[in-house]
Amino acid sequence: MVENKALVLVYDGMSMSEITLLTDYLTVYQPCGEWWTIDTVGSHDKKMIQSEDSFQIVPNKSFREINFSNYQLILLTGIMNPYPIAEDKELIDFLKPLANLKDRPLIAAISSAPMLLAKAGVLRDSKFTSGLFEETLNEFEFFNKENIVRQPLVYDEKQHIITAIGFAYREFAVKTAQILGFDLANDKFSGPRTTPPYTEEELTFYMYGPDE
Repeated sequence: MVENKALVLVYDGMSMSEITLLTDYLTVYQPCGEWWTIDTVGSHDKKMIQSEDSFQIVPNKSFREINFSNYQLILLTGIMNPYPIAEDKELIDFLKPLANLKDRPLIAAISSAPMLLAKAGVLRDSKFTSGLFEETLNEFEFFNKENIVRQPLVYDEKQHIITAIGFAYREFAVKTAQILGFDLANDKFSGPRTTPPYTEEELTFYMYGPDE
């Protein structure tokens, strides 16, 4: 059995809703014997953080325990107020090695999370998008505005970095999974159809099948 690993950064105000489609898909769906596990990483002392919707999360890994080469995916979700998180020197220093890491894992950041990557120098040569206000992009010199692409989702294949605006969380989940090798349609996670109506048989569920 092949074990693939994703690393999710956790910090105060993180928007879990922007990544849960992807994390749920990776951990529940294991095709062809491939098993995905997720580590969460926070400060050196693994302090509890609170998400934007008041969930309390204790990371299972600290920064000093992480070797980026052990992961296929580094995942960063948006933050309600990114300014304090971008001033977290411990977190930014943790991300800095990704800027020059050879054969680095796929880096996926949504909404305001590209601000963290930009400050750490990871987006120096990468095309990217974000949900940040224009005033924020103009305020800081660590943003290379020439690299901004005004689209809901951007994948820089050369740099192996995918970024998205927060409202494109579904497309972000689909594209990230596709890059990781999952064969799924572009309309995955679009929700149940409403027309034509479901038949009774379609909504009758069996664990092993009707004849077993």
